[in-house]
Amino acid sequence: MRRKLISIPFQIIGIVTITFILVRIIPGDPARLMMGPNVPEAGVQMMRERLGLTGSIAQQYIDYLISLCHGELGFSWVTGNKVIDDIIQRLPATLELLLYTLLVIFLVMIPIAFKAMSKGESKIKKTLKKILFTYGMAAGSFPDFWLALILVFLLYVILGLAPAPVGRLDIGLLAPKFITGMYSIDSLLTGNWKVFLSSLHHLMLPVFVLSFVYGGTVIKTAIISAMEINKSTYIEYFNVCGLPISTMEKYIKKASYVNVIILAVINFGFLIGGAVLVETVFSWPGFGRYAVQSVVNADFAAIQGVVLFASILNLIAYILADAINIVIDPRFRKHNIY
Repeated sequence: MRRKLISIPFQIIGIVTITFILVRIIPGDPARLMMGPNVPEAGVQMMRERLGLTGSIAQQYIDYLISLCHGELGFSWVTGNKVIDDIIQRLPATLELLLYTLLVIFLVMIPIAFKAMSKGESKIKKTLKKILFTYGMAAGSFPDFWLALILVFLLYVILGLAPAPVGRLDIGLLAPKFITGMYSIDSLLTGNWKVFLSSLHHLMLPVFVLSFVYGGTVIKTAIISAMEINKSTYIEYFNVCGLPISTMEKYIKKASYVNVIILAVINFGFLIGGAVLVETVFSWPGFGRYAVQSVVNADFAAIQGVVLFASILNLIAYILADAINIVIDPRFRKHNIY
């Protein structure tokens, strides 16, 4: 764990460097895009200076690192705001989606998978096991944006059960006081029940889409891990010793969670990418839509800020996964894996 923590600054520097270079080779001139085709070259040059696009690539890189050390990510020429302010404003919306998606996966989907793998071979458990395994194999093949569009058409257009895909709240409702930036949590903390219910209602479909598409591989891993551990020698020994079934199932779940958590963290990066398309379908004003807007408009500062924050989120997720695995599995501590 200590080695990984020490390596984080070097990983961030590597990410910043690679992103800076790749962004600079994107076709297009942000200054020209911003000023338009009819503005003289002198005016465009002034805009390049304002955006920090003059001088050699090395000098631009040094200036960018100095700005990062001062907590500055530059200005977005599309929104006219500081990139850090744009990200702080939009990131909580995406984190809210990811938080509820992970809660659904870990508190609903995985317990169902473990229940199907529990001792006993009833017809219901056999059928549930087949359904879950088939779903785990097929879920990843569903395009998240396609599933989102189908659900909007069925549940909103035809049945009228889901809210309109117009953002995080019903039209006419004001956002709650900013505490965390997550509407469901902020409205709950401030006692604004109408906004709380509306935010949960609007979270329903996008969270279901993300959970369905990206939870399948996690469930499949949970089932396979439980099957392998159930055949292990120490479980057989527990069985010979007459250990209660409930106790054995507890050990099986605990050992299975190691692989499940690792895969969930790997999927976290895909979740961030999947949120881009889901946010677009549901008009969700989050981090993903901001990333798309930045790339389409060649907004260099915004692109670099988005990649940096996404990378930091992934690094944090990996560190948390390592810490959790150290707690639940003593083997990691004994062999000093981390």
